[in-house]
Amino acid sequence: MVGAALLLIATPEVFARSASMESVPDAKVLNYRPVRFGDYEVYYSAFKSTFIPPETAEMYSLMRGEKYGIINIAVRNIKDSETGKAVTSTVSGEQQNLMTQVKKLTFREVKEGSAIYYLADFKFSDEELLKFTIDVKPQGGQRAETIQFEQTFYE
Repeated sequence: MVGAALLLIATPEVFARSASMESVPDAKVLNYRPVRFGDYEVYYSAFKSTFIPPETAEMYSLMRGEKYGIINIAVRNIKDSETGKAVTSTVSGEQQNLMTQVKKLTFREVKEGSAIYYLADFKFSDEELLKFTIDVKPQGGQRAETIQFEQTFYE
């Protein structure tokens, strides 16, 4: 249950379970509409790292603090069902600030039961707008697909 805060943001199957997660009362689904590529749905979210407990950050070797954020990516194959099945993927990406400084993101694969998701931490300044470019190639997929989004972070 330690990683449940991360999973809550990434996958649709946890909506039913979220009511029982009393340790995460203020959890919000930041991106509940996935990006769809053929038979795959990609859920993504970026949030301040203090959203997760210190034990979870330590368990997954993630930086945690007022100036750190986390990106969470989950990929599901929806070919045979509405809810889909978690899929192992190759995930890479980068962040760019308004001064066009680019930093590479290093994703770590996390498996919890039937869930698979990818986490990367990053540093930000107060009120900083960051642009993220994430490449996702599902195992068995034809090619990598790119997701881009922008988000402002606050200390």
